[in-house]
Amino acid sequence: MNFDIFQRYPYGTLSLFSFFVNVPLGYIRENHPSFSFRWLFWIHASIPLIIYLRITLGTSVVFMPVSILLAVAGQVVGSYWRRGQMSQEEKEQLKQIPPLDAKGQKGWDASSVAVVLLNMGGPKTEGDVPAFQKRLFSDPLLIRFPLSFFFQRFFAWLLATLRGSRTQRRYRLIGGGSPIFQSTQNQAAALKEALKQRGRDMDVIFSFNYSPPLPQETIQKVQGVGKGVILPLSLYPHYSKATTGSSIYYLKKAARRIYPEVRFIEARGYHLHDGYIQAFVDRIREQMGEGEGLDEFYLVFSAHSLPLYFLAAGDPYPFQIAQTVAKIVAMLERNRDWVISYQSAVGPLQWLKPSTEDMIEALIRRGFKKLLVVPVSFVTDHIETLCEIDIEYRQFAEKLGVEDFRMSKALECHPGFIQALADSVEEALGPRENKHDYPRLNV
Repeated sequence: MNFDIFQRYPYGTLSLFSFFVNVPLGYIRENHPSFSFRWLFWIHASIPLIIYLRITLGTSVVFMPVSILLAVAGQVVGSYWRRGQMSQEEKEQLKQIPPLDAKGQKGWDASSVAVVLLNMGGPKTEGDVPAFQKRLFSDPLLIRFPLSFFFQRFFAWLLATLRGSRTQRRYRLIGGGSPIFQSTQNQAAALKEALKQRGRDMDVIFSFNYSPPLPQETIQKVQGVGKGVILPLSLYPHYSKATTGSSIYYLKKAARRIYPEVRFIEARGYHLHDGYIQAFVDRIREQMGEGEGLDEFYLVFSAHSLPLYFLAAGDPYPFQIAQTVAKIVAMLERNRDWVISYQSAVGPLQWLKPSTEDMIEALIRRGFKKLLVVPVSFVTDHIETLCEIDIEYRQFAEKLGVEDFRMSKALECHPGFIQALADSVEEALGPRENKHDYPRLNV
């Protein structure tokens, strides 16, 4: 190729480059929330190249404002191009508009719908830990940092290598692997039975992001049984893009590749459902023995932490946690001696605070000797509850002189929780022509 033409027309070359290289960059930029790190990166990505080309071609520095204006024009064209291809749902997601219930929704035929429970998963054995951690730390929707899209795989390898042995030891303390697979399988069976009692004989399966069954396996299963509609139902009660958002994203991504004809319908959140709240109240009261009073214990509601950059993007997670806790303590008629804290932060990034460990230390130093930790964001017992709270935090508290340290068990298949899931499915499916009474939990 003859490059002399570029040298003969340096200003034309610089102009065309400034405009056309920014068209795809503007297209990519439009996929990210305004003023997010990636949005800012793609809007400025071409500047070093433009400067380098100006120096190489020997154009005057006075021409730089023209180059910048052409770059902006290219960004605008690319942005409009992308907007024209976006669905209304994608546009609303970028504007942080949550899913809204459609009025007058037509009822769905339950026989064509597969309910898919969503969760992160966990390693069944110690040997599964490396693969689980690699998938977890490689997820750009969950873990982000400056230039993460360049270094994510290296970061995942490094973190899994540094934490692998310690994580395997922690799983060894709770039996050698995570019980989350069996727990989720039990929840799927309980939900299927609850729906069957309501006259909805439906397939209920589950999908994990970081361990089998992975999204692609789930979609293949849905396709294999001939279901044309998927109702994803998150086992993360409190919405976050890092959890529910990423699970639905990867499920839909697998569907586009494997089973593009399948349709998706949305399920309403249940973090304020009376049955769900009652399940927590029951689990808390289960910890009290004969003659003991709950007022003797300081309640620590421990939720999984979240990097602060999700809040900057409008994530509602901590606000929904607060709503759930407020309703629990109201049902307990508790107006003091409770607090919300966060656990399981990883890496040097800023996460939601206060940490549960710091809160435990602060409470004990202030003279509170009886603590009851309530894992409020978890619906199954796994490493974050069985090991982190019930072993590690317990040992930490005992060293500081706690007299009584307890943890309420996860909801698992509590009837109130299963009712909340079943009600969410019912609302998503819409009205039926032939309604009849079905068993419900009195709460």
